[in-house]
Formats: sequence, structure tokens, C-alpha cells
Amino acid sequence: MSDVIVPGLTFGSIYALIAMSFNVSYRPTNVVNFAQGELVMVGSMLVAATSIGGLPWPAAAVLVMVVVGAIALVEERVAVAPVLRRSGHAIGWVITTLAFSLIIGEVAGKVWNDQPRAVDPPWPFSLTQHDVAGVTVSSYQVALVVAVVLIMLLLHRVDRTSLGVAMRAVAADRDGARLRGVNPAALTQLSFFISGALAGLAGLLAAPLLLASLGMGLTLLVKGFAALAVGGIGSNKGALVAGWTLGIVEAMGTRYATPGLQTVVLFGFMLLFLLVRPSGVFGQRVMRRV
Repeated sequence: MSDVIVPGLTFGSIYALIAMSFNVSYRPTNVVNFAQGELVMVGSMLVAATSIGGLPWPAAAVLVMVVVGAIALVEERVAVAPVLRRSGHAIGWVITTLAFSLIIGEVAGKVWNDQPRAVDPPWPFSLTQHDVAGVTVSSYQVALVVAVVLIMLLLHRVDRTSLGVAMRAVAADRDGARLRGVNPAALTQLSFFISGALAGLAGLLAAPLLLASLGMGLTLLVKGFAALAVGGIGSNKGALVAGWTLGIVEAMGTRYATPGLQTVVLFGFMLLFLLVRPSGVFGQRVMRRV
């Protein structure tokens, strides 16, 4: 079972981190950023470029998170803020974030070619497999899972602070929050920057396991959104549980199903789960007022 559990937790952690990045920008805006997959792709391509240039991993990580966070901030200014300014309940952001995603993809295609790039994990970690108590695992896989768990705990801690309360207040009523001295625009910008930084980090962490390529954004967008939906939109703990669950289901499909049925197994599971529990693992049911 280690050939299912280990890769399931590893790739599931990446999906969970992408879902958490969705949650950060969703909290104060109620906007699901459909450009998130392309932001992950940019993070992966950037770390591939910086590793070729010999930049140390810590410096590359900071650079990637700042650059991708800045791109997400630009997106908030041009594709999200105008929609929210006209109506806090409008869903025009579905089109505008998708449009921004296409723009990112086109610009990235001008900067990099479509040749996949391999990225080495940071020292002292490696992808060399070791047998530990009958479980075959690499040091980088362990480090990645631990890192994502720590990120989830950090986000949970922030959510309990005054900043987290202010973000939820803005999501509930932007005008009401403004009357209480909260700046909705500033919180929205901050959330998009952090969300973009987490997306860049997800791309950075995924690069050693997946070849960095221009086409990886859509795949990771879909799987990250699946973890978001199954975990419950807004719940980082749910994102982690759902990411691991989907990763294990995907690994089981890879191990036991034919190649053509791997995706069917994954999304068939997601469909059945959401039919039973539409709000997700930790999602809150919303009462409909009539």
C-alpha cells in the first residue's frame, strides 16, 4: 500500500496547498480565482529558470512568491476590484479571472518555450527512495507533506486573529465592514497577494515532482479546485483532508485502473462525494432565505 499512500499524500498535499490559496483570496471577496492554475504554473517555471541560473533555493523561493504574489495583485486590481466595486454580489469575476488566466498563459508562452524542465529538490532533500519500516519514501516527499501541514496550521492561526475576523466581515458585508473602520480594498489586495504567493509556492514545491511546463496550470487548477470543493470552500483544514483523499484516490486509480480510467476514477469519486455532501467535508450549509 505504500505505493499508493506515499504518492497520494505527496500529490494530495500539492492539491491541498492550491485549494488553500483559493481560500485565502475567497475569504474577503467570495471570489474563486480561476487564474490560480496559471499562477502555479508561473511559480513552477520561475523556479526552473532560477535553478538553471544557480540562484540558491531560499532566495528562489522568496523571489517566486513575491513575483507571483505581485501578478495576483495586478489581477485583483484589473480583473476583480472593478467587478466588486460595481456590485459585491456580481459574478462577473468568473469571466474576468478566466480572461486573466488566458493572458498569463499567453505571456508565459512568449517568455518560455513549451519544453518541460526538470527541477532538483533543495539541499538536503532528495528524491532518492528509502525503505523506512517497510514504507518506500523520499526525504523530499516527507518535507513537502510536513511543509503543507505547517502552512495549514499557520493559516488557521491567522484566521483566528483580528485580521481573519476582518476578512470574514468584509466577505459578509463590505459596506458594513467599512462603517466599522475596516478597509475592504486593502484587505482584498492583501488576500490576493498572499493567495498568489501560496500559488507560487505550490508551483515551486511541485516542480521537483512534476516537470515544470506551460501546460501544467490547467491540470493543477482542476485538481486544486476539486480539493477546494470536496473540503468545503473556505476551510483550510477541509482542503488538506480533501487534498490527501483525492491524492490517494488518484494513486489508487493509477495503481489499479487502466490509464484511460484514472481521471474517471478521481472525478467519479468527487462527483459521488459531492452528491452526498454538497457543502464538502467541513463546509457550512447556507440557509436559503425566501
